[in-house]
Amino acid sequence: MRYYESDLNLLADVRKYGKFDVTGCFNCGTCTLSCELANDQASFPRKSVRHVVMGLKGLLHASLEPWVCHDCGDCSTACPRQTKPQESMMTLRRYLASVYDWTGIASLINRSKGWHLATLSFAAAVVLFLILLYHLSVVKMTFSDLTSTSMGLKHMFPTMTYFTLAVILIPLFILVSNAIRMYGFTGSARQNDQTPISFPSQVKTFLVHFFTYKKMAECPTGKSRWLEHLFIGIGCLIMLVVKVFGLNWFQTDQIHPLYHPQRWLGYFATVLLLYGTGSILLGRITKEKEVYKSSEFGDWIFLVLLFATTLSGIILHILRLSGFEVGTCYAYAIHVLIATPMLVIEMPFGKWTHMIYRPLAVSLQSRSQKERTLEQQWSPKEVPEHATT
Repeated sequence: MRYYESDLNLLADVRKYGKFDVTGCFNCGTCTLSCELANDQASFPRKSVRHVVMGLKGLLHASLEPWVCHDCGDCSTACPRQTKPQESMMTLRRYLASVYDWTGIASLINRSKGWHLATLSFAAAVVLFLILLYHLSVVKMTFSDLTSTSMGLKHMFPTMTYFTLAVILIPLFILVSNAIRMYGFTGSARQNDQTPISFPSQVKTFLVHFFTYKKMAECPTGKSRWLEHLFIGIGCLIMLVVKVFGLNWFQTDQIHPLYHPQRWLGYFATVLLLYGTGSILLGRITKEKEVYKSSEFGDWIFLVLLFATTLSGIILHILRLSGFEVGTCYAYAIHVLIATPMLVIEMPFGKWTHMIYRPLAVSLQSRSQKERTLEQQWSPKEVPEHATT
């Protein structure tokens, strides 16, 4: 790819993914100066906006800036022309996520609300078909049997184990493969780095930011958002690990005492998810913070699905503790109908992709202050020959 070759259609292509206002921008740089995370390596959002305006598709695809941005909204507050650069960065992240995706599905759902709903509905329809097929073909039950026969959860194993592994590991594989493509696209962002980070250092930085979201906490207005995202991240991680490695232990017909690890682990993850998703949804409804004043469909749908998955899990748990076995099965079916589309669509293609793209971008561009200072100091061996003549 020719990084400095101009593509006159780039601005129009980017605008298919959301709002991107450049008509009012007069390139003053106030947005970059107002951002606590912008630095000499990531001078966003101004740099990314200029790439689009000038049609520099290659440089945009190689850019890490849209991901290093943690969406606090300070740039939009500071902009004297009210061009909302924060919204532009959100649009660029949807655009770039679609560039990385080799399946083409991310491009469809990030450009079209209709396609987004269609893919989620299709996934739910497939799950409903499999549920009916299981009950009619494996358990040999009719619809009337389902309303009159007591039935626990144990009968679903090992079928449920295979299904759960598939709906988690296949989307995860797609997401990781897209992250590898991102690493390839952004290679040019590292080609002029005179002090490259070692691979172990990149891995360490990635893991730190993947688990802590610490960059978000550095934003002046991002402390509460950091806590919300941290809670969601920990809650999701707990449930994903449990479902992959301990589904038979976690999902049983046996009612364990309250002090059992199975119960307090589930309760802990549930509280984290309810607080995180509920707080962000409330923020998007009230629109009091700049970051929540503009929300696209994809911003809402992931939160709604995650909140609904958590809430349906609570209802399922209450029915199971109450001994309503048939009701438990129906509640479980609804829970799976909500959770599966979220996993197979949102994890590899939608809003959830931020969980891996952001820490990867930070790890690729991050260098310590000590390294940057040393790079600026010339030792005698590093002084060019012409400088001594």
